[in-house]
Order: sequence, then C-alpha cells, then structure tokens
Amino acid sequence: MSNGPLATGTVDSLCINGEPVESIRFRVDGPDGDSHSASTRKLAGHDGRYIRTSDLAQGKEVFNWRTWTGLAAEEIAEVEATLGLDIPQGCLLENITVSGIAGFSQLDPTSRLVFPSRGEGADLTQAVLAVWEENGPCATVGERLEKHHAKPGLKTDFIRAAQGKRGVMGLVLSAGEVRVGDTVLAYPPVK
Repeated sequence: MSNGPLATGTVDSLCINGEPVESIRFRVDGPDGDSHSASTRKLAGHDGRYIRTSDLAQGKEVFNWRTWTGLAAEEIAEVEATLGLDIPQGCLLENITVSGIAGFSQLDPTSRLVFPSRGEGADLTQAVLAVWEENGPCATVGERLEKHHAKPGLKTDFIRAAQGKRGVMGLVLSAGEVRVGDTVLAYPPVK
C-alpha cells in the first residue's frame, strides 16, 4: 500500500463566519475567529444520528468533531448547475474550498488534508486537517442561500441538490496557516 497522497488540490477560497479571507490560522480547536472553533460543543439537531445511539440529549456538551468545514469547487459547481444559480463564497459557512480533489465529499473518515509548512526549526508549523465525516446539506445554510437569492423554496431545493456534494467537516490535527492558492495534499486514512 502506498503512503502517497490520493490527490493534489489547490485552496481556492477561505472564509471565517461566511466572510472571505486570504488566510486562516488553524488552531487545534479550529479556525481562529470562527464560530465553530472550540474543543467542545453542544449536541444539536443535526447530530440526530449520534443522539439516537446514546442516552444524551440535545444540548449536552461533547467533543467538537466539527471545528472546520470544507467544500470542493467542482461539487459546488454541480449544485449551482442543478439549481441554476450561483452560490456565493461563504454563503454555506464553509472555511475552505479546494479544487482538484475528486470525490471530496466522500473522503473517508481520518483522511488528512496536508498544507505547506511555514517557518523553520522550532517555529515550523504545518496545518493538517482530519476529515471526520461528510457534511450533509442543512436548513441553516439553505436558508442563507434562500435569503441571498430572495427565492422561496430554495432551501429545500438546495438540500436535495447538495446531497453527497456538501463537502466534509473535521478537526485540526496540527495547527498552522493556510492561504488562498496553497497546494493541499489529500492522504487516505492510515491503516
């Protein structure tokens, strides 16, 4: 089995809380300044599969496995074509959009996205993001898109069109800076 990357891609865009930025400092608890950054979070409605397999209720504090979200430019282009409209950068509350990684939304859990190292010696850092799971299309971002286009019913259309194309979410394995234009290597899970 090869230890090489599955694919090489490019960072097309970066966002914090829906606002485009040129770089993001990923800390071990998530992107600096993003509302999803934290080591723990409360179980919410979109965690239904996890809640149903435990005695925990919504609102219970748990480990945060959703500190960052990522999209593939190619998959979002397919969703845009299906809907017949554009999806503005940041509207889906993504942190990172990449191109060149086929099947991005289906990357296996514990796949890694590895970015260029920065600095030297003791100051060397390298952002490494781990995929936790596919990020399903949700009502929150559907409503943002519906409001942006002032098109009633778009939320439901988006949720249908984005099945299997809404990207991934995960956690930060190694802190570091990611910049628009960076190369990103997608590695498979370690077996």
